[in-house]
Amino acid sequence: MVEQSWFWLILGALLILSEFFLTGIIAVFFGVGALLVGILTAFGLLNELPEQIVVFAVLSVGALLFARDRIKVWFRGKVSDRWDGDKDLIASRGERVTVTRAFNDGVGQVRLSGVEWKAESEDGDHAEGATVWVIGHRGITLQVSAQRPTAEPPADD
Repeated sequence: MVEQSWFWLILGALLILSEFFLTGIIAVFFGVGALLVGILTAFGLLNELPEQIVVFAVLSVGALLFARDRIKVWFRGKVSDRWDGDKDLIASRGERVTVTRAFNDGVGQVRLSGVEWKAESEDGDHAEGATVWVIGHRGITLQVSAQRPTAEPPADD
């Protein structure tokens, strides 16, 4: 009987640890069921293997059905329901951004809408923390300037 309780306890621990790799928030309930069966078996409340399997199945499936939705929220983190749509880099022209990595030879990094972007500037180097303006982009690299751009983009030749 002691060997059976150790089997259930080890199985429970392995199932709970497997949740770190599977992340479906399912194995943990079977792990808890196995741990409870191991504890009940160790105290002599469950003796025969068939009754251990039935208790394991009932506890695991019951916990899965009744507690998964409540517990899954803990693992998702904080997600806002607000969505402003994806920002188009072209629409970002004229936006004020903050330099997060000082410019050296006209290349640095800025923060736009909470995201770090590689940036280039033709009007000199900018210090970290400085405010600059998006005047365009080349691929996913923002073009910035210390001067706020005019309302109309420059005409293409």
